[in-house]
Amino acid sequence: MPTYLYKCPACRSRRDVIKSLTVLNRKESCEACQAPMERQISAPAVVSDYAGYNCPISDKWIEGRRAHEENLKRHGCRIYETGETAEIRRKAASEDAAFDRSVDETVEQFYEALPSEGREALATAVTSGLDVEIARI
Repeated sequence: MPTYLYKCPACRSRRDVIKSLTVLNRKESCEACQAPMERQISAPAVVSDYAGYNCPISDKWIEGRRAHEENLKRHGCRIYETGETAEIRRKAASEDAAFDRSVDETVEQFYEALPSEGREALATAVTSGLDVEIARI
């Protein structure tokens, strides 16, 4: 919706008013002195376009709002709603914690199933510097 600048001829105060074209001719009153305000000619507000980026799916260069919207549509994507990013991160953290618990349980089960010689060999390997890394694939 357009923003219009109004100026009070009596007290010289100024105010931006947001209103649709359907009520453009509605009179505005000064909040300070209640005198009728006059609409001023002012520069339009310009919204910058989207910065260019490489699409993470196709690696195609995307520049501008229209290209961005078409690219989202082409790949069946959408812009996240307010708060959705935080929810996705919380869910990912919860899934990671569940995965870590599952790995811990599996390691414990494996260790308990080892014969005593296997446990001793594993303990020796760990104390002599065996480095184990768990990779989530």
